[in-house]
Amino acid sequence: MAELTRRGFLIGAGAAGAALALTATAGRAFAAKGEDEDNLDWANQVTEEISCDILVIGGGFSGTAAAVQAGENGDKVLLVEGQSALGGNGTGVECTNAYGLHPNSGETTLGEMVRYEADAQSYTVNQMFIRDMISHAAENVQWLIDNGVQYEAIEDLDLAYLEMYKEGRYRAAFSFDYVYKGGAAGIGYFPFMKKKLAEYGVNLRLNTRARDLVLDENGNVAGAYATDTYGDTIKINAKAVIIGTGGFGEDADRMGKLGIDLNDVRIIGTPGHYGDGVTMMIKAGGIEHGAPAFGCTNIIGSAGPWGPIWDKLCWGGPSLWVDIHGERFSDEACSTYTHNFELQHVPVRLAGGTCWTIMDQTILETMLEGDEEAAQLWDEMIANGDDAYRADSLEELADAMEGVDKELFLSQVEQYNACVAAGVDSDYGKDAQYLMPISTPPFYCGLIRGALEGLYSGGVKTDRCFRVKKPGRDQAFENLFAIGADGGMLYNNMYGIDINGSMSCHGVNSARTAANTAHEFIANGR
Repeated sequence: MAELTRRGFLIGAGAAGAALALTATAGRAFAAKGEDEDNLDWANQVTEEISCDILVIGGGFSGTAAAVQAGENGDKVLLVEGQSALGGNGTGVECTNAYGLHPNSGETTLGEMVRYEADAQSYTVNQMFIRDMISHAAENVQWLIDNGVQYEAIEDLDLAYLEMYKEGRYRAAFSFDYVYKGGAAGIGYFPFMKKKLAEYGVNLRLNTRARDLVLDENGNVAGAYATDTYGDTIKINAKAVIIGTGGFGEDADRMGKLGIDLNDVRIIGTPGHYGDGVTMMIKAGGIEHGAPAFGCTNIIGSAGPWGPIWDKLCWGGPSLWVDIHGERFSDEACSTYTHNFELQHVPVRLAGGTCWTIMDQTILETMLEGDEEAAQLWDEMIANGDDAYRADSLEELADAMEGVDKELFLSQVEQYNACVAAGVDSDYGKDAQYLMPISTPPFYCGLIRGALEGLYSGGVKTDRCFRVKKPGRDQAFENLFAIGADGGMLYNNMYGIDINGSMSCHGVNSARTAANTAHEFIANGR
């Protein structure tokens, strides 16, 4: 059997899948934006005008928390969500870091966690953001519990689950997980938070997609324009706007500027990550983050992420990776050194977005680790030509790899085998334990692509209250906030999993901080 993976829960695995499926069947309310939408004059198309204290754009994990907090504060709140159900990718969130509340918290200091996470990002992030998130984790999780969110009892969790993030190739250094009931926020979080929205009188409008921010004559935010499925344009007047639209993973233009062709990527999770929030904030004068962290991992063919093919054959290790031309470009085992599953794909992304993984019979058997399910799936993929191929010679294998320069490829294999024989990877420094020759037929190749869960973080820059920053030192909008993946200045280029559940931890912390800061702004009449 395959080892436990990110989605391979021993509790609630079926329930988590059901939660995702439930949201998916709710339907795609809007497609990606049309070519001319950025140039539309929304003000001349208004058919309805409404007002509120706080407008929350995006009803995913963070947006829902922000709306509940704002409602609890007594503000008049409008929450708009472009899809036909709350949740977004948040429905599949398994857990939240609860450092300080979790019984194991006493084993680790806050400073130790901050240093470890900062070190994982080569100290290129503001350490105060990391400290703020972790230091507020306990009170934020307790707030969720007080609002009815349900978690699995720690004593009822299978020990294998508690250890799954601490062992193996993909492990977190710190796991203080509070696992949502059923193993997914779609079961333990959203149903209860939705009840709170109603209890606090939050006006919820589904199938309503924000399109542009309303600015006053001084360039301050005064609300937003939105459209519904009837084609009506709504002008929403608001004293503060909180944006959490889940990033821009489905925005082909913005992803293209970062070197990612969505034709090479399979979008997984829920729909709607069109970059609306990020686009609006930058257009209004916000600063682009510039180094977003993608929720992207490797896949081969139609085999889904988190399954046995992903677990056994997508991580690199002793296999050889070559780009679409046939040239080796990376230490294939790099994700094992950091224990970060997303680092599987970062070298591939930087090398163009796709690559070929090359194995001989011995390497294949080593990577399969006796997993009969993975071996059977691999044979089926080869039989179906599902981006997987087998050949009796390297020359024949090169012929199956569309676009590869055969002479270049064969020379790269020869050079790699010479490194293996010497016991030293003179090109990329791969650890000797992963150096195995490509020499025993039959030979295999698989086309690796990316599977993208939307975007983990990094749309626009914010201050510590999650106000959107403007150009200039310490300049920020007083009443415009970016939360969740639309802000998230915790990671640069790669989502760190050293602190397990940190992105959902950030989601709640940014939501509550933004809502409370907006409430204070309104109360002070500014």
